[in-house]
Amino acid sequence: MIRLISTALLSLLFFVSSGQSRFTTKDSLNAVCDKVMQTLVDGKYSAAIQLFKGKSVMDATVIDNIDKTLNEQMANILPYYGKIMGYELVDERFLKNTVTRRRYILQFEYYFLSFDFVLYNNSKGWSVSHFYYKDETKELF
Repeated sequence: MIRLISTALLSLLFFVSSGQSRFTTKDSLNAVCDKVMQTLVDGKYSAAIQLFKGKSVMDATVIDNIDKTLNEQMANILPYYGKIMGYELVDERFLKNTVTRRRYILQFEYYFLSFDFVLYNNSKGWSVSHFYYKDETKELF
């Protein structure tokens, strides 16, 4: 099952959406990333993914596809990973004031998933440009 999830690694580039909002500070967008993770901890997978609408360059159909995929995958992995225990920000890397990657761990009883948010500043504001999750450890160390 873990192999299936690894093989089905969801790595998505988001497409430009004209209705996106920009955050004037990175801290305000960081709070959205934290809220997405807390909503996942609360077991509200659809609500977590829908938080991206208007806060990223993600097209609405892409958001809906991620929503569907995440719900299906969570139903399959919960029996093996156990219940969700919490989340933790484990890494944040910067490229000047232009690009930031925030890496979180969603902690289960028996395993984890890694969630990456790539934030982009076009000098007019910040938005989420990439989002992906996986259950591999090689990029964590």
